[in-house]
Amino acid sequence: MEEVPIIKIENVSKSFDGKTVLKDVSLDIRRGEFVTILGPSGCGKTTLLRMIGGFEKPTKGVILLNGKNVTELPPYKRPLNTVFQRYALFPHLNVYENVAFGLQLQGVKEREMDKRVMDALKLVGMETKAHKMPHQLSGGERQRICIARALLNSPQLIIADEPTANLDAENTAAVMDIIQKIIASGTAVILI
Repeated sequence: MEEVPIIKIENVSKSFDGKTVLKDVSLDIRRGEFVTILGPSGCGKTTLLRMIGGFEKPTKGVILLNGKNVTELPPYKRPLNTVFQRYALFPHLNVYENVAFGLQLQGVKEREMDKRVMDALKLVGMETKAHKMPHQLSGGERQRICIARALLNSPQLIIADEPTANLDAENTAAVMDIIQKIIASGTAVILI
């Protein structure tokens, strides 16, 4: 029996103000796959990721996660996480609090939350900076915090919109090493 794709995109199109940005895109992604979407600025890469993540609705077509139609579901009801190009960290929360924020909203008990947050921070090499504020971190460190936050709920899919665009070569390599570990764990990754 063939494995159901984690994500199946069927004939998805998107138009803004009558201008078609994406037309009839179809794609299957399975557990542990690493998919890179390349193209020039303005060709619809980020729009596709935003539709997968639930931040935009397709003009036509269907998006399935684990065989379930999620085309109309909001982002928080999808079993995936997004790592944005711009870090989207809360400036008034320290590293630990930024990573733990979603778990706190879910009412996760403190002991479990602490273990999950520290495990995620360790995976991205940031466990010693748990009490630092975002403004005290480099761009690469901020991006690693975003990745740690994305890993907390053990998503089946992580979508990353140019996560290394603002990083130097050393930090780019560090972030890509982390992404390789994520893929090796069985999580699928879509990278713009």
